[in-house]
Amino acid sequence: MTVNSHETKRNVSAIAVIDLANELVERGIINETSLTEMGTDFLTLNEAWQNNQPIQEYRLPEALLVSLWRQADAHRTNSNIGLEIGSSVNFHAKGLLANWLSQCNTLAEAFDVFSENISLLNLSEHWDKKEDDGQVKLVVRFSSSKYPSIAVDRSLAAMLAWSRSLSMEGITPLAVTLQRPSPKLTANYLAFFGDTVLFGQTENGLCLSKSAFNQTIKQANPYLKSILSKQAMTLNAQLNKTNRGSVLESVNNLLLEDLAQFCQIGSTCEKLHVSRSTLYRKLKTEGTNFTELVKEARLRKLKDNALRQINHVDLSEALGFQDIGSYYRFIKSISKL
Repeated sequence: MTVNSHETKRNVSAIAVIDLANELVERGIINETSLTEMGTDFLTLNEAWQNNQPIQEYRLPEALLVSLWRQADAHRTNSNIGLEIGSSVNFHAKGLLANWLSQCNTLAEAFDVFSENISLLNLSEHWDKKEDDGQVKLVVRFSSSKYPSIAVDRSLAAMLAWSRSLSMEGITPLAVTLQRPSPKLTANYLAFFGDTVLFGQTENGLCLSKSAFNQTIKQANPYLKSILSKQAMTLNAQLNKTNRGSVLESVNNLLLEDLAQFCQIGSTCEKLHVSRSTLYRKLKTEGTNFTELVKEARLRKLKDNALRQINHVDLSEALGFQDIGSYYRFIKSISKL
């Protein structure tokens, strides 16, 4: 699997990549060897996911997701693969955004949350809502032309499948429009979406009645929604910072915020939602490393006049040292500079 370096700058939900990869393995479209070629970060997170560890806030390069879809598209034995994957609700593969949506009051509210926070899933996927004469049309598009039509099929099918699951109602769209040409076999599309599926249209969308769109989500929990929304907002803000600036800048901001916590690389990786190997690699491309950034942050901290008034034990803790011996060795080393 070849990934161009410029494509790795954008990332997506790690669960989205892992779920699709394992789905394609189960269907015989890719094999286990293909997974080993997806890189250390993928393999580490995939193993964690298989062991039921929480990775809902972790990210992987978008290029991995695109590559998986293109491999599936090249596997011509099943042109309905996107529809089939999207029409099956996998509760085990719920990321942070999907968990949040599950606690909204209505499908209309869930869609607004989803469309406004789609970057938590995939920054290249966009959803719009068009209302007219008692109908609501939910339109999806990908800003990257690298996504094949089966990825669109999956998104539309998943939108309807999750709506049915959350509302516990047998929702049937008034119409479904697809830009893709009509496949040889349309029976599966008609069976899942209903009788009115139109191919070769100007946009990809689900047309629903307003009554269906305003169905309540039966098992919504306001308390969980509050917790998940706060967590999602925190992640969104962090992703925006990371996308706007360099990783070096993001790490320095964290060290400035709380040196004692974020001088521990595990805490920094968790906050930035990256693996250690990714952090090491990205900092290397910017001409530095984590140890050097921590050292510079400690030197800046030592210039704080307020810290000069506290004892060595408290100062050691403020600088993030795990033991007083490490603190004294650091002080001794900088005194020689």
